[in-house]
Amino acid sequence: MVFPLAPWPARDNGVSIRYYPIVKHLSDKHIVDVFVHGELRTEVPQDPILGSLNRFVIEYNNTQPPSLMDRLRTLMEAFSPFGQPYRFAKYHTDALCDRLRKFVAGRNYDTVLWVVSDNRRVLDKLRSDLGDSRVVYDSVDSPYLHYLRYLKSHDVGSAWHAFDLWKTRRWERGLLRNVDGSAYISSPDASACVNGSSLRPQVIPNGIYTADETVTPGLEGSDVPCIGFLGNMGYSPNVRAARRLHDQIFLSLKKDFPNLKLMIIGRSPAPEIARLAGPDVIVTGTVDSIWPYVSQVSVFVYPMLAGAGLQNKILEAMHVAKPVVTTAICLDSIGARDGHEILSGETDEELRRHTQTLLRDKQRARDIGLHGKQYVDRTFEMSSVLERFERFLFPAQ
Repeated sequence: MVFPLAPWPARDNGVSIRYYPIVKHLSDKHIVDVFVHGELRTEVPQDPILGSLNRFVIEYNNTQPPSLMDRLRTLMEAFSPFGQPYRFAKYHTDALCDRLRKFVAGRNYDTVLWVVSDNRRVLDKLRSDLGDSRVVYDSVDSPYLHYLRYLKSHDVGSAWHAFDLWKTRRWERGLLRNVDGSAYISSPDASACVNGSSLRPQVIPNGIYTADETVTPGLEGSDVPCIGFLGNMGYSPNVRAARRLHDQIFLSLKKDFPNLKLMIIGRSPAPEIARLAGPDVIVTGTVDSIWPYVSQVSVFVYPMLAGAGLQNKILEAMHVAKPVVTTAICLDSIGARDGHEILSGETDEELRRHTQTLLRDKQRARDIGLHGKQYVDRTFEMSSVLERFERFLFPAQ
C-alpha cells in the first residue's frame, strides 16, 4: 500500500480518515507492507496499527532544491498537452522511484495499491518492477472534478485554464488506463472524467468511523440555539464555506435568534477563521475529540462552493442524528434525499431559510436528523465498506 501521507492516527488527515480502518482490517487478514512517500509532518505519532504491519517505510517530504533538469522537465510538461498538469508535478521522482524499487525488490505481491495521484510518474516507472502483481489505484477524489468546481466557484474562464482543465481530464484518464483497477469515493467523482470512455472505475465510499464516538445519537444540545460547521479548517473549500456561513447566514439569523451561537469545529483553522472567534462564535481548533462539540450543535450547515469527494464531516453529523443543510455538490456525493434525510439549497437565502426552519421547528429538525442517521448508517456502514474494498483488492478470492 503506497500512500502520500501516513494513514494514522485515525483522524489526522483525509488519507487517514479513509484508510485507518481499511489498513487495520486488511492487516488482520493479510501480510501488509506500507510505503509513505511524501509525509509532511516532521514526526508521525506512534499508533497501535503499526504493530500489525509487516513492514513500513516513511519517506518525509523532500525539501531539497530540485535540479535544473527537474525544473526544466516540469516547465516543459506544463506547456505540453501530453505532460502532467503543473500543479501535480513533483520533484525528486527519480530518487523516490529508486527507494521504492528497493522496497519491493524480491517481493511477490498479490496486489499493489497506489493511493491518490501524487507522484503518478513514479507509479508509471515502477510498473515493470511489480511483475504479475495486480496494480490498483484509489483516486479518492477526482482531480478533474476538484479543479472544475474550483474554476466555477471562482468564476475563472481564461483560455489557459480551459486548456489546463482539458489536460487534467486527459491526464486522469491516462492514470486509470495504466492500472488493473481503480476506485473513487463517490459517484460524481467516479464519473467526472470518464464520460464517453470505456473506463468503469468502482465507487467505494468511506465508512462511518465510530471507534472514538462519545455522543449518544439523537442527543439534543443545550437550549441555546447553535449552528455548526465541522471539518479541516485549513482546507481552502472549508474556509470559504465557513466564511459564507458566518457572513451570509449566521449574522442574518442573529436578527431572529439573538442568542444564536456558531460553532466551527476542526483542526488548523486558517487565520481568517480564527479571527471570527468571539462571544457568539466558537472556533475550536485542534481538539482531542470532536464529539463534545458536535453534541452542542442544533443544526449543521455546509454551504460548500467547491471541493470534491465524499464529505465525511456531513456523514458524521448525520450519523449522530444532527439535521444538516448543505449544497448540491455535497448532496450529490452523499446521495441522500433532499427534504427527507437532508436539506439542500444553493443561494444564501435558500440555505438561511432551511436553517431557520430547523431552528424554529424542533420536530422537523428531529425528523430530518433521524432519517439522515438511518440513511448514513445503512449506506456507509463500516463492515460493508471494508468488505467491498477487500473485493476491489482481491476480486478473484
